[in-house]
Amino acid sequence: MPNSSRIRRGLLALLAALLAAMAVWLLCRWVGYDLQDRLGNQPVYEILNDDYSQVIDIPEEGLTQQITLRAGQSFYGVRLNFSTHGQLYKSGMLMVDVFAEDGTQIAQAAGNFLNIFDNTFTAFTVENPYIPEEDEVLTVHLYNAVPWDGPLGLWASEGEVDGMPLYRGDADGEPVDATLAIQLVADYSGPWPAELAERLTAPLVTAAFAAVFLAVLHAPLALLVAVAGLALGCGFLQVTPALVAPDEYTHLAAAYERASVWSGQQPADESGNLRVRACDAPYFRTKTGEIGIFAYKAQAQAALQDTGSPNELTQSSQAEAGQGSGNYWAQAFGIWLARLQGKNFYTMLTWGRMANLVLYLVLAAAAVAMAPAVLRGIFACVALLPMSLQLAASLSPDASVLGTVFLFTALCMALRSRRAARWQLVLLAVLAAAVAPAKAIYLPVVLLCLTIPAENLDPRRTSAAATLSLRGLSVRPGRLVQLGILLLAGMLWTLVNLSELAYAARDMNRAVLAAGGLAVLTLLVLVCVLYRRLRSTSTGRRWFWRGMAAVAFIVVVGGVCALSHMGGGLTPDQLLMVNPNGDSIWTFSFGYICRNLNATVKLLLRTLPEQGALWLQGLLGTTLGEPIVYRIDVSWLIGVGLLLALLAAALPRQEEPPLLARRTSWGTVGILVCVVLAVFAAALNWTPINYQTLFGMQGRYLLPVLPLALLLVHNGRQLTLRRGAAHGAVLSVVMLTLLTQLQGFSLYASWQPVS
Repeated sequence: MPNSSRIRRGLLALLAALLAAMAVWLLCRWVGYDLQDRLGNQPVYEILNDDYSQVIDIPEEGLTQQITLRAGQSFYGVRLNFSTHGQLYKSGMLMVDVFAEDGTQIAQAAGNFLNIFDNTFTAFTVENPYIPEEDEVLTVHLYNAVPWDGPLGLWASEGEVDGMPLYRGDADGEPVDATLAIQLVADYSGPWPAELAERLTAPLVTAAFAAVFLAVLHAPLALLVAVAGLALGCGFLQVTPALVAPDEYTHLAAAYERASVWSGQQPADESGNLRVRACDAPYFRTKTGEIGIFAYKAQAQAALQDTGSPNELTQSSQAEAGQGSGNYWAQAFGIWLARLQGKNFYTMLTWGRMANLVLYLVLAAAAVAMAPAVLRGIFACVALLPMSLQLAASLSPDASVLGTVFLFTALCMALRSRRAARWQLVLLAVLAAAVAPAKAIYLPVVLLCLTIPAENLDPRRTSAAATLSLRGLSVRPGRLVQLGILLLAGMLWTLVNLSELAYAARDMNRAVLAAGGLAVLTLLVLVCVLYRRLRSTSTGRRWFWRGMAAVAFIVVVGGVCALSHMGGGLTPDQLLMVNPNGDSIWTFSFGYICRNLNATVKLLLRTLPEQGALWLQGLLGTTLGEPIVYRIDVSWLIGVGLLLALLAAALPRQEEPPLLARRTSWGTVGILVCVVLAVFAAALNWTPINYQTLFGMQGRYLLPVLPLALLLVHNGRQLTLRRGAAHGAVLSVVMLTLLTQLQGFSLYASWQPVS
């Protein structure tokens, strides 16, 4: 019977997965059909002559118009403005033949009474462009293949436009002192919308099939994250246009520079600009990439047709060198490997993105596998959110930061209930050392190691005594491990972020800050000594914490008062100094914040209602790309679904005991608050002082600590479930992320610049 039950469950899982895959396939087909219907066969034109002074009827022998085509310019056809002299014709057909300068016919198209109307432009296009290597004069010959109900005319100028003569018949015919009102079709969408949508079918169908199959079988969530995450990540590789992910052009320069160093080449020129291969030079800019159906098409064509270059840096780019850090190892490896094989730019970009995705999935799957069983659904859902996978399938170093913080958090939670093996102690120290310098705002996360009971961190295999005696002081070995981890993380954080910290405190009295830091350290030592003496009794511990609360209140209030009355500050003339774009040259430094607490609070209060919804979208990933440049927002229903799925994953079962004690819960709340305050402090440091709201604050900065917030929901037990919903919640997140990709692709492709 058990074998029979497993077989039935397997068949049910297979059937459900096939149905899900079929539904996603049909959905992809619909998206392709819809985009083709709306965006297909659309021209992009360049005006050659915009003079509409007269109408010239097409004679029996036809007309020949000559136009100039620049070297390297794409020719997809021409657009002409017709006149039917106010009549609606019911028959007739016009042929348009285009010849290159050497007489080779490069295009032929036809128009008839169904698409040629009075005072209307009609395009005559081909799917494959003609691109000359040198400047050429093209010959456009127009003639009636089927007679019309009346004369068919073309709008033209009175007098010839330079370089574009018009003749009766062929080019050897009688000159006409005029030039047709003509536009060059420089690009043409053709069947590309449907073809590009079809390329999404394979990864999305695979993701749906794998997620449903594994979820129905209740397979390990780590496996589901790895398989479904890889398929969805491959989808994001195609959905996110080149250099459109957050700050991706900067990340490309940093990863490319590291790959150049690995290749043993000098990455910068004498001006400090990044040196690149010849095939990469046109793509290295200092702005976000283009979006729209024609951007998608150009990237797809270039990826297939562009030739690569040897791994030799021969040209200088617009990008500056020196933007890298230690978070670009995976991306740089993919780029370095592609360059070694002489791949073109878009292939190199894809390989760099793929390497970043693989690293993220390894870390995320390890976090899910290592987390306590009751928390695996939380980590799996957060790991598969649209924002997590969008960052992972780009060149952003935030992907490795996400994976590292997830793994560190999961390991800390796992070690609360079991003794750590030595390899786990080493891993804990390595992860803490990686988290601290990775991004300054996540340093408080390292404090999670304090939530692990000291006895679980004892590195001794066998211990006769629970404590060690150090010069008369009894200390648990686990506390020494925690202290070492915190000191290591603190030193690395200071080493990496000292210059940024000094810049943020640039207008504060350094001597006062040093004295304040020394006083805080002294106070911490006194607190430790006092706690050691009072911890033996419950009354002593109670008075200790009450005293600590009073001292903390006095220190905070006194410190704020002292800093707000600190001397210095900007003069009235300095306050009026602005950049050419109107932004103040001064930002909210620590000193300015302390001296202008009222202005800072007002700015934050204005920001919350204006940007709060966008932060939530950025946290979940329902706004794609770089929201400062492009607003690509998918349906709010997807956001609601993602929130409900996260909530379902966080809710505990009825019989589960609380995972965290009350004091540990409050400590976790404190860590979350510290991270949020650090994020706001960083955003303030970017914001000019004449702004009314925060600049550059994005919800994705809080994504690494989202599992902690959901852990508190789980621990609160305000609402419980009869049975676990982890697999269903993860499956829901996969499907909603899939829908985000489909709608995001449609929005990217449909985007039009604001005129």
